Amino acid sequence: MALNLGKVVVDYLATHPEQKFSARQIAEWIFETYPTECQEKRSNSRGDYIKTDADLVQQLVAEISSQRPRLQKRNPELKTTEGRPRKYYYSTMSDVAEVAAVESVIATPAADASGKSQGEHALYPLLSLYLWEEFGVYSKRIDEK
Repeated sequence: MALNLGKVVVDYLATHPEQKFSARQIAEWIFETYPTECQEKRSNSRGDYIKTDADLVQQLVAEISSQRPRLQKRNPELKTTEGRPRKYYYSTMSDVAEVAAVESVIATPAADASGKSQGEHALYPLLSLYLWEEFGVYSKRIDEK
């Protein structure tokens, strides 16, 4: 029996909704779960580029990554993150609903230990830290006087 990689990936992610996995984690799971199909794939490979188990897992990683656009077109619930390494996950929420859920968590006002919200001046160091870490930009305050 040949391994239908696309179906296996989608089924695995569907059984673990909202959990994010890299292509390597998925490939290692496939290697452990389908050993006979993986060995068949190794024996059917042309050339000698798949010699070890690590080579086979790397080949699975490459195939998962290359099939990503096609899989996402067929299965809109299959989503990926933008950063490297790309994470794959299964979500029934629309893109707009996911963004709204994330923004509602982030948009809660910051409060100190006494329950009062912080003043504008207390937020400048956080803004400065964010600008430096994300964009490599030093911020400067303008003295209004």
